[in-house]
Amino acid sequence: MNIIIVGGGVVGLNCALTLAGQRKSDDIFLIEAEEYLGTHTSTRNSEVIHAGFAYPPGTLKSELCIEGNRLSYELLGDLSVPNRRCGKWIVSFTEDEERSMALMLQNASECGVPGMLPKRPKDVASALPWLKDVRSAVFSETSGILDSSEYIAALDRKISQYRNCHILKRCRLTSADARRGVMETTRGSVNFDVLINSAGLFADDVYRMAGGKSDFKIKPFKGEYYIWRKGPIEGLVYPVPDRFLKKGDATLVSSMGIHLHRSITGDRYIGPSQVELPQSKKSDYKIETPPEVFAFASAHYLKAAPHASELQPAQAGNRPKLFEDGKAAGDFVILKEGPAMHLLGIESPGLTAAPAIAKRVASMI
Repeated sequence: MNIIIVGGGVVGLNCALTLAGQRKSDDIFLIEAEEYLGTHTSTRNSEVIHAGFAYPPGTLKSELCIEGNRLSYELLGDLSVPNRRCGKWIVSFTEDEERSMALMLQNASECGVPGMLPKRPKDVASALPWLKDVRSAVFSETSGILDSSEYIAALDRKISQYRNCHILKRCRLTSADARRGVMETTRGSVNFDVLINSAGLFADDVYRMAGGKSDFKIKPFKGEYYIWRKGPIEGLVYPVPDRFLKKGDATLVSSMGIHLHRSITGDRYIGPSQVELPQSKKSDYKIETPPEVFAFASAHYLKAAPHASELQPAQAGNRPKLFEDGKAAGDFVILKEGPAMHLLGIESPGLTAAPAIAKRVASMI
């Protein structure tokens, strides 16, 4: 059997690794359009291992994030990828935020998220003396950080040990005939028995190529980050997730708002923003939001907020938000149509959920 995976981000690579180990008599090919693996969403994010408390009960985002949290730590350890289970602070400063925090905790309980510990304001003041006084706080024990670039490289190295799995870079899909099991690429044609569409921002294009009939569109939502080199930021400090404050907007399901975090390499970040772009700009990574926006947002948290001149542009990434029939889906979509399996709308928490998504995909073949 020939299994073709389209897309060399963290989800596609996890699918390749899982299938290579489970299906040793099959030939597995991963094709990646870019020169480097993980060029798009996989290496343009906060590098956070999420706990799963922000997503609605019963959704794939909730279930696969919680399972993926556990599997990610195991896999990162096996691959010797730098990571740290540092935990995450979620803090409130206003009455609305405090009420929304209670909703978040109820949601976490319904989802079965472990390690969600309510904290007293004095606990926060002791741990994070540079924060303003909080009204309430929760510490998420299972949250953490990782080095996403090293994760991609380590997956590449591990996959190379399997003789039945092959990665082809600079190989762009140009057409796919799911009925005949033939695809055309910029490096020639190939037959397939199973097509796994893990193309991230471009998964809607692959879906249509493979004959998909539903009206799926992926819109890029840009998230921009700034670095505050001399800031006091330690660990992960988040506001109450946006969806608990602004109800009814499915584009906010994966939006945590502008937060503060220190990366595994020690850089101190403020971000990300969330700016909708036209579909034609899926690869637009210019930072356009002025630093004043991030300085103003951080002043909500900090006793001494940075001046805009102290912030340097860091990076931008585009979230592949899925819309069906013009409406935001708000969840991952994993569906099988004939020999093609499509992974659509794999935005955050896709980095965390990747090993669990791979298990789900393997069980559907």
